[in-house]
Amino acid sequence: MMRPTLHHLSLSEIYKAHKRIKQYIRNTPLDYSFQLSKELRTSIYLKLENSQVTGSFKPRGSLNKLLNQKPQRGVIASTAGNHGIGVSYAAYQLGIKADIYLPTWADKNKIAKLEQYGAHLRFFETVELAREAARKLAKEQDLMFISAYNDVDMITGGGTIGLEIFDECPDVDLVVVGVGGGGFASGICCALKQLNPHIQIIGVQAEKSAMMTHWLKHKKVVNVPLETTIAEGLAVNMEHDTITFPILTKHLDQMILVSEDEIKDALKWALTEHQMVFEPSGAATIAGLRKLSLESFKNVVGIITGQNISMSRLLNILGLSEKIG
Repeated sequence: MMRPTLHHLSLSEIYKAHKRIKQYIRNTPLDYSFQLSKELRTSIYLKLENSQVTGSFKPRGSLNKLLNQKPQRGVIASTAGNHGIGVSYAAYQLGIKADIYLPTWADKNKIAKLEQYGAHLRFFETVELAREAARKLAKEQDLMFISAYNDVDMITGGGTIGLEIFDECPDVDLVVVGVGGGGFASGICCALKQLNPHIQIIGVQAEKSAMMTHWLKHKKVVNVPLETTIAEGLAVNMEHDTITFPILTKHLDQMILVSEDEIKDALKWALTEHQMVFEPSGAATIAGLRKLSLESFKNVVGIITGQNISMSRLLNILGLSEKIG
């Protein structure tokens, strides 16, 4: 597979993607956080993709993929949740059949949203088994398999968030974003680095699932043991030929790792101080911001990727009762 350079993910294509999908999505708020700005001693803004349709950024890429490629026989995806929800929403809007393959431990809130959009669901012991089965059915039934990250249309769709950030805050000098397979971060890099090459972009991963971090550190594909993390949206056993690796190698300025406890602290902060629900993969951005020295930056944006977590699971992670005092 030819790996794209920045030229292949041009700014004009990202603008075309935004025009293509904008009637189906929200231009989400870029919210100034007084609390974080005071704590971190600079201006901190949160791009609230948790308020996006379906509760995460994922429909941007899925809509761009389906509108651009126009599948005839249906689509199929494997997912821990949000990617499948994005695909299902896009398919529902466009009248396309969607099959979604999930692990048995998927969050019940995400399962409910998948059912709401009429997807046909099948469950497997692991995400990897779900992906293998989905690829097999795609070949057998001539369905379009949609990768969450290893796909130019998905990356370009995610990059539309970069356009919105720059439009509202052209003086942004640092963007912090969660990284799993790297599709979202690749899109952000491709958009913002062309709008202003001086903008720094820092990726955040969970310590227990840090495959991309180690690949970037060694500048090659290496074996990385993965553990279970509460931030399942960032837990990806990446395909070795993923097109995101060369993009992030060239354009991502830094990667940082956050612990499970740091993610939990960020979740609790969001719930009790910001009065918003973030899922763990979105809260990882807050945890990452808190680990950085930010005094040299004037306008910092952290991207909150989603909110799709059941309240019972969220409170269980935080060790809280149903009543929060």
